[in-house]
Amino acid sequence: MDYKEAVAWLENRNIPLGEFTLDNIRALLEIFNRPQDKLKIIHITGTNGKGSVASFITNALIENNYSVGKFTSPYITNIREEIEVNREVISEDDFAKLASEVRKEVEELDKKEIFVSGFEILTSIAYIYFARKSLDFAVMEVGMGGRVDATNVMEKSIPVFCHIALDHANILGDTLEKIAKEKGGIIKENSHVFSYPQAEEAKGKLKSLAKEKSSSFNDFDFDEVEIISSNEFGNKFNFKDYKDLETSLVGDHQAYNAALALMVLEYLRKDYKLDKEKIKEGIKKAKNIGRIECLSRDPLIVVDGSHNLDSIEGIEKSVKKFTYNKLILGFSLLKDKDHKHILEKIEGLADKLVLTEIDNDRRTDIDLLEKEFKEISSKEIFAIKDRREAVEKTLDLAGEGDMILWCGSLYLIKDIRKIILEKLK
Repeated sequence: MDYKEAVAWLENRNIPLGEFTLDNIRALLEIFNRPQDKLKIIHITGTNGKGSVASFITNALIENNYSVGKFTSPYITNIREEIEVNREVISEDDFAKLASEVRKEVEELDKKEIFVSGFEILTSIAYIYFARKSLDFAVMEVGMGGRVDATNVMEKSIPVFCHIALDHANILGDTLEKIAKEKGGIIKENSHVFSYPQAEEAKGKLKSLAKEKSSSFNDFDFDEVEIISSNEFGNKFNFKDYKDLETSLVGDHQAYNAALALMVLEYLRKDYKLDKEKIKEGIKKAKNIGRIECLSRDPLIVVDGSHNLDSIEGIEKSVKKFTYNKLILGFSLLKDKDHKHILEKIEGLADKLVLTEIDNDRRTDIDLLEKEFKEISSKEIFAIKDRREAVEKTLDLAGEGDMILWCGSLYLIKDIRKIILEKLK
């Protein structure tokens, strides 16, 4: 297979849906001699903040001359960006070769009715690629949940918990405790667990799961993070022995995400040579595509993949860091999200709204989305199904000093970001 054929095979792989287990990906990785167990893995889960924390940790380690693989999802530009080594995405050639190699084994497993999903195949490619590179570390971001996520096949790891909130309730559970239980399934025996400051319900469950696994539980309080300044260019803050830290990622929550990363890095300093100044450099260099990402200053255009109530509340705070006259909001949402509360929250930010549809089977029909907004808003609303035309409309509506914000789904931002960057060329 060439690269395009490999991507098409992965994205079009349909398998019979059964109970979620790790048996099938384990069977595949067994054929490749369990590459995941040849790696020092930092395993990151949570509802929001996984990509940012992964980027903070990865960049800090790279600045200290360690070789680091990073696996994240979903991608924004192309599928290869999910698999990185030392900030370089896997090449088309390497991706195609590995996919071809894995495909042979997958098709043999198919004959035995051991069906491996597209995401499990992608995760396996990442593990094999990282192991063959003999990396110092692999930073693995959970796709969804944790307990039965494809990434959760290693014997040992450093489990890291970002902010846990209600999302994917139909799969993970409808309370914070149930969701924390699913995510807490990544904790292995005798681990050192690191966590963002959680709501008591989630924290209690994580602590009890850590105790069951004879693992230590480490977190911090929000008031331990002293934010010196926070604006549209990032944050400056102090955390424990670290002074005048800077993030290029926008929003107070990014200072807290960075503090979580620093806890992990401080733990690693016991066994690895990590210079504090280089850690600070890595924290500042960290980027996260599609998360409060400023694509243009004039006109001011920001895109964000926020897709649940918790992250929309984060956007509400982050937008206040920018200076603008009116806010033109481009928006759409998947149908399985908390429409009522998300729409009420996001409507309050906007002066004018442009709605469109997401290129995904779980999209909300644009007529329904328009109807839902009109029930709660008297603001000017434009419903435009074609995403390119919707982007044009936001640009037309924006006057001097106005801000354009696109958000609602990472699947939406994939397309919108590409369209905007083409227009800015």
